[in-house]
Amino acid sequence: MFIDPRKTIISFDMACTLFWEPGCKPGYDSRVEIFKEILEITRSRGYPVKYRDNPHELYRRLWRETRRKGPRRELWHKYVLAKMLYRLGAEVDHVFLEEIYSYYINESAKLFTIFPQHKYLLQYLRGRGYRLILTTATGAHDLALKILEYNNVSHYFSMVFSTQLIGIPKSDHRFYEEIAGVLGVDPGNIIHVGDSLEHDVYSARKAGLKTIYYGWRTRCRANDPDPCITNLLDLLHLL
Repeated sequence: MFIDPRKTIISFDMACTLFWEPGCKPGYDSRVEIFKEILEITRSRGYPVKYRDNPHELYRRLWRETRRKGPRRELWHKYVLAKMLYRLGAEVDHVFLEEIYSYYINESAKLFTIFPQHKYLLQYLRGRGYRLILTTATGAHDLALKILEYNNVSHYFSMVFSTQLIGIPKSDHRFYEEIAGVLGVDPGNIIHVGDSLEHDVYSARKAGLKTIYYGWRTRCRANDPDPCITNLLDLLHLL
């Protein structure tokens, strides 16, 4: 089937699809050291901070608790950082919170890398005339932008949509409906590529988008949605 690049938008999921970070590995917590350093910086500024062997574990628990008690929306990392520091006894002010948030964004962004073949894919698709957008489930839109900057690929994307920017989780089909509405296109003109069935395939399909499942974890099982690819470059054979 011929797909007209001039009328087609290709949407990429960010983490564990287009970009790799150590946390993509099951059971690996890539941000433990970042959060330990956050506490050390806080102590160095004279704030009393209770000892915590794994502060990121506390952070994630606060995230889950806040999400469960509040409305179904994406939480802002900055808010949960403040909540964690206050829980540990550090009554920080807004100026220091901005500094810590900036540190968190910069250090987290350094964890994300793009493989050379994925960068080639972006270059090739743009050269063919496709419009590219990036979607990501994060409570820090700044993080997505910083990752693009560090990897020198910002210029390939016409727009970045995060769950913080839209205010809706990716598992909710309205996230993708909002994207189509903002871009002013029929949802069927967007092809979304991602590695999560819940966040990238089922919700996007419910919104009317075409999807390609990047099944690098499952190696494309018989019951996985079609089309399924295990090499992102295989996307080229489906266009």
